Amino acid sequence: MRFRAPYLIGTLALTVLALIVYGWMTIFGWHRPYINWAPWDLAEYLVKNGRPANECWDLIWFEIMSPTAAEQRASCIYSYAKTAKDPSACELLMPSSYGWSCLGAVKGKLWEGVGCGSTKEKINCGAYNVFSPNLGIDDCNAYDQRILRDWCHEERSASLPNVYECDKISTDPPGLREICERRYAFKMKDPSLCAKMPNEKKRKLCEMEINAWQQYSQNWSFAR
Repeated sequence: MRFRAPYLIGTLALTVLALIVYGWMTIFGWHRPYINWAPWDLAEYLVKNGRPANECWDLIWFEIMSPTAAEQRASCIYSYAKTAKDPSACELLMPSSYGWSCLGAVKGKLWEGVGCGSTKEKINCGAYNVFSPNLGIDDCNAYDQRILRDWCHEERSASLPNVYECDKISTDPPGLREICERRYAFKMKDPSLCAKMPNEKKRKLCEMEINAWQQYSQNWSFAR
């Protein structure tokens, strides 16, 4: 009996340790928990070390006079998506308003400095130092600069029924044709058309936006 007591104690200790390890692995996997990390610092750490965005869920927050733990985890995911320019991270927040904001932030990063804007009177291709009166989109050859003709083909593809002219857009500077493919996919409400976009993250964002708007919203003009 004197020899059984240490054996039983040892067995019990090993059992408790195994349960602790199992619980740890179930919750945290092979990494340590992130206790009271600032959400943006944790996001930067995860991106820098090639860790997935879902590890933001493992943020443990004990501060009382601050946003809730759930809000801090969501902020971490938002910061991760924006830092990594990774739209797939935003899926963890959908369909909340924060998820939509996340997609918008990633879109702003991915498309920064690409494409032209326009009003009824003017075309602004400021990123390329090109500005022009808006001559409409009936005849793209009316424009004397290639970037303006590219804008015209994009607008026709995005707004006119039964028109696809993205293949007429130059591939230099990069991104112009991808913008056209994205807008055409939105016009057709078909995420499979995003496959023509060579940039993986832009393609993923395009697919996510169309699928999300089909599932959660009727306000297509906002998405486009």
